[in-house]
This record gives sequence, structure tokens and C-alpha cells, in this order.
Amino acid sequence: MKASGEDGKAPAGGPWEECFEAAVQLALRAGQIIRKALSEEKRVSTKTSAADLVTETDHVVEALILQELQTRFPSHRFIAEEAAAAGAKCVLTPSPTWIVDPIDGTCNFVHRFPTVAVSIGFAVNQETLQSSSMLCVPGTRGLGGCSPGIRPFWGLGDLSKALVLTEIGPRRDPATLKLFLSNMERLLHAGAHGVRVIGSSTLALCHLAAGTADAYYQFGLHCWDLAAATVIIREAGGIVMDTSGGPLDLMSCRVVAAGTREMAVLIAQALQTINYGRDDERPLAFMGSQTKKVLFTPLMHPARPFRVSNHDRSSRRGVMASSLQELLSKTLDALVVASQLVTLVLEEDGTVVDTEEFFQTLGDNTHLMVLEQGQKWTPAGSHTPARWPPQRRGIAKVTFDLYKLSPKDVIGCLNVKATMYEMYSVSYDIHCTGFKAMLRSLLRFLSHAAQVTGQCLVHMGTYMLRVLAETEEQAVPGSRPRRGIKSG
Repeated sequence: MKASGEDGKAPAGGPWEECFEAAVQLALRAGQIIRKALSEEKRVSTKTSAADLVTETDHVVEALILQELQTRFPSHRFIAEEAAAAGAKCVLTPSPTWIVDPIDGTCNFVHRFPTVAVSIGFAVNQETLQSSSMLCVPGTRGLGGCSPGIRPFWGLGDLSKALVLTEIGPRRDPATLKLFLSNMERLLHAGAHGVRVIGSSTLALCHLAAGTADAYYQFGLHCWDLAAATVIIREAGGIVMDTSGGPLDLMSCRVVAAGTREMAVLIAQALQTINYGRDDERPLAFMGSQTKKVLFTPLMHPARPFRVSNHDRSSRRGVMASSLQELLSKTLDALVVASQLVTLVLEEDGTVVDTEEFFQTLGDNTHLMVLEQGQKWTPAGSHTPARWPPQRRGIAKVTFDLYKLSPKDVIGCLNVKATMYEMYSVSYDIHCTGFKAMLRSLLRFLSHAAQVTGQCLVHMGTYMLRVLAETEEQAVPGSRPRRGIKSG
């Protein structure tokens, strides 16, 4: 998508013609790199959140663009996404400034979803120039060049029948997601045909400029997302403004764009503000960035049973947990540990469990130990409480541990562990049933017991009647023995 005439050239004789030509060449070269890397394996890292991704291709493309521009225009200033993520300040001064997004739509790029773009904006006196901004869509011929005077918008003045585009933003906390969904709900209640999220804010703005959408809004985007695309919107005759209804501020991390001012104002009035701060107030920072070869790890693991004990093994509990943090929290409650500074180790050999990755490799019913400050792990056979006399070591040792996997369990589960020569151990878990199953078993047992008792009473009664009858016959002299009546 070019921000000037249909032939992609800057107006002849313009003061920034050389800048525009440089932007065109670099954007096309970067597009070729991205198109090639789109189907290849990627090394993925996270920045401000788990959804804010960066790849090695981002760094390669940005380095290519910045090195070329710095060589050709050494007096110019630069603002680039990955440099800002590494701690560089984002300050837009009156000096000629290049604003670069090497890959807009990195999450799409990681998932091989081909809605990505290279955005190169150029600003002078804190305003982006129409003749020197370039946006390239790798693998396509763009969305159609928009020249001054061509207005592809439908000209809708209200939200009914409008197709609105937006992006979620990097935050995923419950409060932010609630506001984001509430804004979508407000627009849909106002009669909008639909709200779309395509994963690239620059391309969403270009769809608007091409007339395939009617409005766009977002909180949480940055100056490199807006620099080139807003130029294209304005050249197409569209309106770009702040979500407050005022003029657009590239550093405000928010925008509303539409084909008409009436539509833009209606969108701005319907929105609830999501505060992302400003690009020029603080540098972005990596939060625990970790490169991963495999991105598609499960976000939530199922809860699994674990056995936890205190440092002297005098108290032991069963805990269900899906993550290391959840296990620590439940362990502190189960063992009534007041200190928050604890260390979790394997009870078997004292190995520290301090990472989520290591925790997820542990098997079900793994025995763990919690150590408070100053406490140390000791082997199972070496620690003896002070109030007990030393015990002699034997050939075999059998322990029985009763624990619960669920609060609904009446008795819980029984773990039988046999240790031989204090070296080899074998354990077996007997999982007991819940209250209802236990009640059914008890009633079934009582029923069988009642039947057996009834049979016993019947046999005892019959036997006693016979004994009494024989006694009566012996007591009456001359009486004839009774004969049974035979049916014939």
C-alpha cells in the first residue's frame, strides 16, 4: 500500500523525494524476507505479555531498515518497535524521524497466518508526511493504492450497517478484557453489522482506506502502528482522531478512524477508555522474556495430586494443583505455614523445584517437602525428632500415610510404603471412595448382614422348637410320638 500516487513515486521535485524512494525500496526488500520466513520455523520470545510476541525475523528486518536509513540519512532520528522494546525511548521531535514497525501482526506471522505488513513512516515537525510513508504487504500486491482525491468510503454517517475493525491489544488481564468486550458490545447494540479483529492494526487501517470497512478503533497500539497507515487514511479522504474526539496524537496509544467525521465521533462517544499510557512517557520493557522453539504449549494444565510434608515429615498432606504457584499456595494453607519465604524440594533427594517447566515434568503423587528459612533437607532415615529416642536401623520399614485428594472423601486415600535396607522403597496408593460410594457399600453390607442374621435366627428358632417338642413328649407318659402328616 503506497501513500502517494498510483505509480508509487513521490511527487517530482518534492523535498523528501529521496526519503520516499528509500522507504519503497526497503519495504519491498523487507517484504521478501518476511514472505520467505513465513513458512519456516521461528524462535519466539515474549515482551510485555504472553500475547506480545517477537521473532528473530522482527530483529533482522528492523536491523536491515535502520542500518540502511542511518547510512543514507545520518542526521535523522529513529523510532522502531524492537529497539523500543529493548529500552530505547520513544520521543517524537520536530527533527525528521523515521518510525518503523518491521512486522506488524507478529502473532499472525508466528502462526503462519499471512495477514502481516511492514510499516515505515516518516515524520517532520511531529507530523507524518504523505509523500514519504510506505507500507508493504508481503506476498500480495497490496490493498490497492489510494491517491489524493479518491474516496472509496461508503459515506455512512451512523453505526447502523457499519463494519467496524479493531484489535485486542497486548493486555489480557480481566479488567482490560472486560472493557474491550464491553466496547464491542456497545457497538453491536448500536446496530453495527459486525466487529472484526484481523491481527494487524496497520492492515486494518488500510482496509478502511480501501473501502472494505467503515471504521476502526483501538486502545494499546503504538506510534509505529499508526505512522504510515494514518497517512494512507488521510490521503483516501478519511478521518483519523483521538478516542476523546480531539486531534490524533501518535504517542497516545489510541485511535479512531472512519470514512466520515460523523462516524468517527459516534465511535469515539460509544467507547470506554482503556488506559495504556503513552509511548513517550516510558520505554517498553521485556517481562521475563524467554525464547522458545515451540510456542503452542497449553495455557492451563489439569490439576494433579501431590504429597507435601514439612521439614521433619511430622505433617503430611495431599494437594491437588495445576501449577507451581498454586501448589505453593495450597501447601502453605494445608500445612499452616505462616512464612511466605519457603523452598519446595523433592522429598526423595532434596532437589529444588523452582521453575514451572521442572514442576510440569513431575509425576502424579510426587512427594515434596516445604522448607522455611533456616531449615534444611535431610534424608528420610536420618532425621529423628528430639523428643524421641534414637531408633535402631532395621532391614525393612513399613509406613502408612492417610491423606485426602478431595474434601468430599470421608476417609481419604491410604499410602503404604515399604523401605528395605533404607535404600529401596516400594509404595502403593489405595484410593478410597467418596461419601456416597462408601454409604452405598455400608448399606449393602448391612443388608447382607441382616439377611445372614435372619437366616441364623430362623435356623435357631427351628432348632429350639424341636428341642421343646422332644422335651414335652418325654414329660407326658404313654403319649404317642407325633407323626408327620404326609400329603398324598
